[in-house]
Amino acid sequence: MKSKKIILFTMLCLLSLNGLWAKGKDFLFSLAIPGFTQIKEGKDYGYAMLAAEAALIGSQLFLKSEAGLLRDESYTYALKFAHINPGTYDNEFLKNLGKYNSSGFDAMGYNATVRAQALFLYPDSPEAQQQYINEHAYGDDKYWNWDGLNHKSEYNRMRNDAVDLESFAKLALGVTILNHLVSGIDVLRYKSQESRANFSLDYRNEVPQIKLSVKF
Repeated sequence: MKSKKIILFTMLCLLSLNGLWAKGKDFLFSLAIPGFTQIKEGKDYGYAMLAAEAALIGSQLFLKSEAGLLRDESYTYALKFAHINPGTYDNEFLKNLGKYNSSGFDAMGYNATVRAQALFLYPDSPEAQQQYINEHAYGDDKYWNWDGLNHKSEYNRMRNDAVDLESFAKLALGVTILNHLVSGIDVLRYKSQESRANFSLDYRNEVPQIKLSVKF
C-alpha cells in the first residue's frame, strides 16, 4: 500500500514537472523570438511582436551604418579642410579637432591652451612648464589648421549627427530588449491563467487528507 502511494506521488510530481517544463520552454522560445509562442498558439498579436522585432533590428543596423558613414565623411572633410595627416586618431583628438582652430601655439590653438595651462599650474618653474607642454602638446604628426570657422562648424555638425544616430541606435536596442521581455512575460501570464492548482483538506476517520488537483 505504501509503495502505491509513493508511485502515485511520483507520477503527480512528474506530471507537474512536465507542465512546468512546457511553460518554461514556451517562455524561453518567446523570450528568444518575440511573438513565436503567441503565433504558434493562435494569438494574432504575436505577429505584431515579431514585426516589431524585425523593424527594431533593421533600425539599429541602419542607424549604426549611417553613423559610421558620417564619421568617415567627417574624417575625409578634415583631411581636406583641416589638413590633418592621414591616419587613425582616438576620440579625444577628434573632439579637440572640432574644438580648436588649429593644433599650434597661435591664438585659439590647442597647444596654446596647453601652454597657458602649464603657466597656470607651474608659474615659478619653467622646467615644469616645459615638461607639461612636452607631455600634453600635439606634435607635427597631429597637426591641423582649419581653413575657416565655417568648415570647423560643418565638421562638428557631422560628428554631432553621428553621435545622435548612435544614441538612437542604443534606444532601439533598449526597446528591442523590452520587446523580448514583454513577449516572455506575456507567455507566463496567459499560461498561468490556463493552469490551475486546487488544494483541499478533508478528514476521513479523523485522519486529515490533502487533495491536490492540477490542471495544465
